[in-house]
Amino acid sequence: MGAELEAILGEMKEKSGIGGAIVRADGVTVNSTIALNEMSSGLLASVANVSDAIMKKMEDQQKDIEVSMDGLILVIIPMKNHIFCGIVNDRDQKKIVVEYAQKAKQYL
Repeated sequence: MGAELEAILGEMKEKSGIGGAIVRADGVTVNSTIALNEMSSGLLASVANVSDAIMKKMEDQQKDIEVSMDGLILVIIPMKNHIFCGIVNDRDQKKIVVEYAQKAKQYL
């Protein structure tokens, strides 16, 4: 599982220039091509978990979460007990992150 996920993230970084990570829902980093310390991976998990709780309360589901900061967009995609994320420059690149998340889904 780990090698496949690492290859998917590596391909996304190499072909598209998009850094990303796969984090467990409890905040533990599984694989990453971006610098993540324990605090930042926990923050990603917290954002995804809070967003998911809000959506459940509204009896709806979320497909992804976007967090904009300093001209970049952090795309967070909840998947089972994991979170797939990528950092993009614009919304057009978001589709690429979603495509790679779908590739990774089979290994999670």
